[in-house]
Amino acid sequence: MLPFLLSFLLCISYLHAEPLSDNSVDSDASETVAAELNTLAEHLGRSLEDVIARDGLPDEMYTVRGPSDGQDSVVFFYKNRISMFWAESHVWQIRADREYLSDQYILQMGMSRDEVISVLGKADLDKGEYYIYTLPQRGYPVSCALYFEEDKLSDLYVYRSDY
Repeated sequence: MLPFLLSFLLCISYLHAEPLSDNSVDSDASETVAAELNTLAEHLGRSLEDVIARDGLPDEMYTVRGPSDGQDSVVFFYKNRISMFWAESHVWQIRADREYLSDQYILQMGMSRDEVISVLGKADLDKGEYYIYTLPQRGYPVSCALYFEEDKLSDLYVYRSDY
């Protein structure tokens, strides 16, 4: 849960960051990955009724303690390795874990940092064990955090960066 806590603590400082830059090596792959991240971002703000109607009940449900009072989340976990984090009756963060398989087969768990940069370009923020990219706003700021273990992509979070 350390990645969740770190991304949450950093989100406030990225409210005014620039959108994804156009400095990737492979523009076709970059557009495909951007579309997939946008698809994940579409989950943000969804209501309980909408999630249950479209995705069904979760396979597991648990809570995550936030860094301070009032920052706890209920998490819905689905077999496709997507987790939805809830706050104020709406999804505020999506996680794709190390076993997630991309629908587009371009941004894949286990990719090296160099491979990630080749499709997404240079990160807006490089914090060593993770990169932060700013995504297009959806009426609120949205960011993507990519976490690495042993130089391999292991977790991906798309989240409202104003929470």
